[in-house]
Amino acid sequence: MATITTSLQGSLQGSSEKSVKAVHGRVLGVGRRYRTVVLVLTALFFLVPVVASLRYSVVGNNNSISFSSYGAIFSDPQFFSSLFTSFKIAIGTVAITVFLVTPTVVWARLRRPDLMSALESVALLPLIVPSVVVTLGILSAFASLPNIIMGSPVILALEYVVLALPYTFRSIDAGAGAIDIRTLVEASRSLGGGWIATLMRVIIPNLKSGILSAVFLSTAFVFGEFAVASLMSFSTFPVWLVQVGQDRASESVALSVVALLLTWGGLVAVSIAGLRSTRRRSAVIEDELFAFGEQL
Repeated sequence: MATITTSLQGSLQGSSEKSVKAVHGRVLGVGRRYRTVVLVLTALFFLVPVVASLRYSVVGNNNSISFSSYGAIFSDPQFFSSLFTSFKIAIGTVAITVFLVTPTVVWARLRRPDLMSALESVALLPLIVPSVVVTLGILSAFASLPNIIMGSPVILALEYVVLALPYTFRSIDAGAGAIDIRTLVEASRSLGGGWIATLMRVIIPNLKSGILSAVFLSTAFVFGEFAVASLMSFSTFPVWLVQVGQDRASESVALSVVALLLTWGGLVAVSIAGLRSTRRRSAVIEDELFAFGEQL
């Protein structure tokens, strides 16, 4: 009797395990198909307009392939002038953002973690206040500033630091939240490192992925912002793109394709750099653990 009961329990348990595995397999199959459909639809959503724009920019008369639009863009001196202006503004924006936001996030997480919610709220304010209102307020409040600021791209860089803050702050804060800042700082201080040395040689290398994301987002914001630069009468790359689009449609589309490829190239470079940094840090940790195991 005991043998029959044991065999019956074993068969029931085996059948239940098989049914559970079958259900689990069906769920995983549905999940994979769902992810595949979502990825395909997302890729089509982004790639179809790009392909259509690329086709429109290279199709000339009689449906022949022609790169005259791109030739006209690169032969226009205003292209390099506006691109260089936006590039200078991007460098200033990135430098000010990293110099201000990184120490602030590190200090808040170390000394005043209770202020993080307030800092996040302040960083999100540029999403609430329209950029046009910010620009008009700056023009009226700081009109007496010297021309080295108001009459130069410096004022645009200062404005873009504020307007891009919702994106850059979250990127650096996310990178800081992914590491144990307190342990790193205590280890550096116990070894005799000063605050500046700790920040430059310990914290920033570990925040590389977050800082690179903030750099990319700041640069993309500078190369895509039109309203503020237009109101302040600066001939940046987006402003020139809109001017070209008013009377030269094919060249405007070609210019948009070039700008999109540059942006995607920057995103790929940031992703590769972040991946390499993660792999390098993982390799260093594995080597230290291996050395520690050999000492034991």
